[in-house]
Amino acid sequence: MTITDDRIDRLFAAANPTPVAADRIGLRAADIALRERIIRGERRPSRHPARAVRRRAWVAGASIAVAAAAVVTIVAVDVLAPGQTASALAPPPLTYVDPEPLDDVIRDARTALADGDGPAQSPHVASIGWGWSIDMSAEQIEIVPQEVTTDWSYETGSVTTIVAGDSYWPNDDRPDGVADSPYDPGEVIAVVTQSAAEFDLPRLLGDLDGASEQDLRSAMDAYEAGDAMTSGELATGIVSLQSWWTLTDEQHATLLGMLADTGDVTVLGRTEDRLGRDVVGLRVSGGSDLHDVTLLVSVETGRIVGEEVELREPQDFIPAGVIGYTLWDVE
Repeated sequence: MTITDDRIDRLFAAANPTPVAADRIGLRAADIALRERIIRGERRPSRHPARAVRRRAWVAGASIAVAAAAVVTIVAVDVLAPGQTASALAPPPLTYVDPEPLDDVIRDARTALADGDGPAQSPHVASIGWGWSIDMSAEQIEIVPQEVTTDWSYETGSVTTIVAGDSYWPNDDRPDGVADSPYDPGEVIAVVTQSAAEFDLPRLLGDLDGASEQDLRSAMDAYEAGDAMTSGELATGIVSLQSWWTLTDEQHATLLGMLADTGDVTVLGRTEDRLGRDVVGLRVSGGSDLHDVTLLVSVETGRIVGEEVELREPQDFIPAGVIGYTLWDVE
């Protein structure tokens, strides 16, 4: 299969809702983990042969190349396998019910956030999620599930641990053409470290201290989201913040107020996220013409606990529908 550069660009544009230059902001720890895996070839347990280094487009974006305890262990799928239905390899879209006015959603969330039970701000992030991975040269799709934990400081650097999640298909009832995973659930896929000298997180983000709108906008300036005017632009900044920080309830309350102030958030209604938690979906706007982004707000805690990304129309062999999600507050 031949894919032109223009088509590759379209795939990246469709799947990566954060068009920020990595050389300007520094790579996320998860991005670094993926880079190292590409350089070394896919890291496998010793009982499995290593694969050669291949040209790879990470089609949920490197920033979303995490996957879930609730999804799949790593598999390889022949893109052009006869009868293969790519949409069957992705999690189904969430189903939303009973949408309420945005003001009511924000009020209820802020009420939950005001109970004082939330965490302190911490340079520790645990997330789970799911994302497509495309191997252009081998004409394969990988479904890459990961549980990712990152700890960092400017004094000691950063450590990111990536662990395989549980199978998406019960009793190993995999679709045709889906190979068995080389990893067992809970098996460590990689541990990636950066020394203090190598760790280059922008100080605007790393020095975040406070819960005011100005505090948060200053931190998001590192991702060109400090002056966000649309809810989609602001969502980019929120996801970036949560990639590095566990935020306080007060900070979440401020971010929700900022989202409401944009005037272009659509309440999809209530649903359960991929971990079975009751959430409200807030569809944001102002992003790509190719994808939709939804932030998930916990009914119980009021915190922003997830992001879902859906492709509106098929792109080459990538089907329309869910192309990635990330969930926080998972510990």
